[in-house]
Amino acid sequence: LWPYYVLIIPQLLGGVGLLLILVTILEFTLAQGPRYMQGTLIGTLFLPFVLSGLNDVISVSTPAGCYWEYYATTSGIVFVSLIIYSIVAYRYKYRQRNELSDINVRVTIEEIYERNLEREAREQDKDDTEYLIQSINY
Repeated sequence: LWPYYVLIIPQLLGGVGLLLILVTILEFTLAQGPRYMQGTLIGTLFLPFVLSGLNDVISVSTPAGCYWEYYATTSGIVFVSLIIYSIVAYRYKYRQRNELSDINVRVTIEEIYERNLEREAREQDKDDTEYLIQSINY
């Protein structure tokens, strides 16, 4: 028999994997989804988790030996989630990005940072020069 603490490693890996997948899906949804559909897409993402939690509450309240009700409820939840996902996927339109405006924004940001760095370098040189002059006078 294996000791119970050996089971911690696969559970941790599974939890970290699920977390990474959810973060990736959420980031993709917010980046690519149209503004008016982002709430619906995020709600559709979390719907199976909420319904499976509800299913766990229902299955705990049923007497032992009624496992077919658990599987029937789980199948129903999956079916409803599939229908909702199909409706949302049908209405989804791929977001077209304007690459030219992205390039212009990047160029503008780079110019601003470059000017700030040059200004800081001039101020640093000015401070160094004043310190050198003061140290010579004393």
